[in-house]
Amino acid sequence: MLNPLMYLSRCAGPRLFDRPIGSGLRRWVGLALAQRAVCRMWVPVWVWVWALLAALVGPAAAYEVEAQGDTARLQGTVSHWPDAGGDAQDLAQVRSPAMAGRFAPAPPNLRGGPAHPVHWLRVALVQTGHSGEWVLGLPTTAITSVVFHGPFNAQGQAMAEPVQTGLSAPFDSRPLGSERLAMRLRLAEPGAYTVYVRLASDTSQSYALQAWELTDYLASRDGKRLFDGICYGILFAMLVYNLVLAGVFRDAAYGWYVLTCAFALLTLASYNGHAAHYLVPDAPAWAVRLNVLAPALWAACAALFARSFLSLGQHTPTLNRWLCGLVVLALVSVALGGAGHIALAQRLNEGVALAGVVLILSATLRVYALGYAPAKAYLAGQALLFMAVLAMVLESWGLFRSPFWHANGLQVGVSAELVVFALALSRRIRLMRQAQRELEQRSEVLTHAADTDPLTGLLNRSALNREAERVLARPGVHALVMLDLDRFKAVNDRFGHQAGDDVLQAVAGRLRGQLRGADLVARIGGDEFVLLLPDQPDQAQLQALLVRLGEAIAQPIRSQHQSLTVGASMGVALARQPGTGLVGLMQEADEAMYRVKRSNRAMVATQTEVV
Repeated sequence: MLNPLMYLSRCAGPRLFDRPIGSGLRRWVGLALAQRAVCRMWVPVWVWVWALLAALVGPAAAYEVEAQGDTARLQGTVSHWPDAGGDAQDLAQVRSPAMAGRFAPAPPNLRGGPAHPVHWLRVALVQTGHSGEWVLGLPTTAITSVVFHGPFNAQGQAMAEPVQTGLSAPFDSRPLGSERLAMRLRLAEPGAYTVYVRLASDTSQSYALQAWELTDYLASRDGKRLFDGICYGILFAMLVYNLVLAGVFRDAAYGWYVLTCAFALLTLASYNGHAAHYLVPDAPAWAVRLNVLAPALWAACAALFARSFLSLGQHTPTLNRWLCGLVVLALVSVALGGAGHIALAQRLNEGVALAGVVLILSATLRVYALGYAPAKAYLAGQALLFMAVLAMVLESWGLFRSPFWHANGLQVGVSAELVVFALALSRRIRLMRQAQRELEQRSEVLTHAADTDPLTGLLNRSALNREAERVLARPGVHALVMLDLDRFKAVNDRFGHQAGDDVLQAVAGRLRGQLRGADLVARIGGDEFVLLLPDQPDQAQLQALLVRLGEAIAQPIRSQHQSLTVGASMGVALARQPGTGLVGLMQEADEAMYRVKRSNRAMVATQTEVV
């Protein structure tokens, strides 16, 4: 599931594909069209749930605003007029009796956007009690243009200058220095008042007004900033931590995760109004663009993270190619947003989000079915984001009331999702390292098998050549022993090859038992063995070692309930200079060994000349 679920949360309400669904017949017709569209796109079950709930919520009703102070109370009703044709030229015309009939009760989940670019709100307020300080504001930070007119008293006189602000205006135009688009009301006495608000937006936004007592609003804003700081801190910590790990492990998934965190952080900062406040306070055109650029880049990096984390190229190449196509579309949205086509870029982002939900969910389930354990953690992370977005949608529909969740649900879900992803990355790295260790162990086994004689477990000729070159390159006196078994052919002929194999294995074990750890012993064929003994300057000690070897080999060997006895003829050559060649050394030792065999004596002849 792609992180652009945020778009769906920002479009929460009785709206599917940017088409409002009214009450009665229009609602059901709109629902049927939406169902047909989502069937064609394979939208998952939760979109069906969304559509069903939209049908069951019932007709939209007018809503009220209310705030309570220490000495005063403010209540009001909101009506609206979508000025789709741009009929209203100025406030005087909007306030005229001819226009009054065009205003209708506003639903609690009123939204505006490209389909209805301009909305007028009329807020009829009644203050009871003493004078009050109030704030009238919108739940979003991203409406392109907002103009607050009023308040007007019962005689129709304006009590304050208009406040013109919005995302397309410099940040210092916002009253109270607030990220939210709000108006401060000073009502000196009880009575009836009217406020008019002109709203225009290139993207779908909530136009549901809210009212606060001033001190309550300032306190809630401080709490919101604290909570935002915690979420930003979590995302920034995940970003830095995984940036370090990306440098350590050189794994592409970590790199895409870091970029995903970065653009998620930028998107949340943009949606919370902090980007317009701190990053581009004097560049409102870029504040508008960031609302589509940041989520588009977030979507692209989230898709690339999913590809790398789930190894989609290996597990499901077809879905991997489709996901690459979505990345391309997200980058097209970046280009459109950068060029100023904000509405088109947002629509494309929403399409990428919906298609990405299907593709990544399908790919994750497919990879999990193939036994790839990290896919389970990936699903868990996406489930957290999904539940957060679903709760925001339900809250926006009025099924439960939670101002905190309305303002913070998205970043709660995003923070939880990315923390789970970080843990999933750690799990993935552990699996990769385990696979690497297994590969190394398998490689060691294969290397050992390639270097050893399969019958005796001693070195074979190729391993002897390699190891001898290393030993003979060192300074010192090194002894090479050629050893051939006596009476071995008779054992083979009389008792069979199994007895011969038993003899060879027993001799190999006895040779290893008499030698040091640094000594090399190899079987080079038949009953021929080669011993390379580094650092043997003492001839008496060498002769004693050879005698012990001969005595060990001459001990009886049990095979198939038989007691077998063999002897050994040995010849020795000494290398006193570094770099002595193995071939020449073996030739000298071989000649010495055959002199022993020709003499028909059970003794050892030693060749001591420098070779």
